Amino acid sequence: MRLFIAIQVPERVKLLASIIKDELLPANADIKWVEYENYHLTLKFLGEVDIKAIVQIREKLEKAAQESAPFNLTITRPGYFPGRNRPRVLYLVISGQTHMAEELGNRIDAGLSELGFKPDPRRRFHLTMGRFRSEKNKEKLLNIAENLQQKMDIRFQVNQFYLMESQLSKQGPAYKVLEVINLSE
Repeated sequence: MRLFIAIQVPERVKLLASIIKDELLPANADIKWVEYENYHLTLKFLGEVDIKAIVQIREKLEKAAQESAPFNLTITRPGYFPGRNRPRVLYLVISGQTHMAEELGNRIDAGLSELGFKPDPRRRFHLTMGRFRSEKNKEKLLNIAENLQQKMDIRFQVNQFYLMESQLSKQGPAYKVLEVINLSE
């Protein structure tokens, strides 16, 4: 099973991402867009995992959640990995209480390292919109994206996170929720 740990974003964030995508489509850039139902924030990618390990993984995630309070995040502006000059990924920047998301990620890493998973050296919380497949109309898309910043600034609370399975196919990934883990109140 191909697994990852994620924060699901609320419908209003998905709607914002969808509206932004619609405003960027006229640039006719060569981008593979993330599907509406697949918008999420990745806390940790686990990769291929034996199904027998899920019980232990869930226990470690629940322990991390018990030590973590809910927090607020905000969608602020477009961003590009690795940078604007040669972007490969178009995303929306996350701000707000990212230090609390980072602490949650560190607690998850600490628990899962006991099961043999390597800690993430650096997290960059973001909402992936799409991946550039070529340079076609890149500059046009980036110029439009930079003019959309005033439409953002949506805040949402994170009360839980998810253990997810990614099933790959020719149509793209399909995500399935395996476990919902609630943060302490």
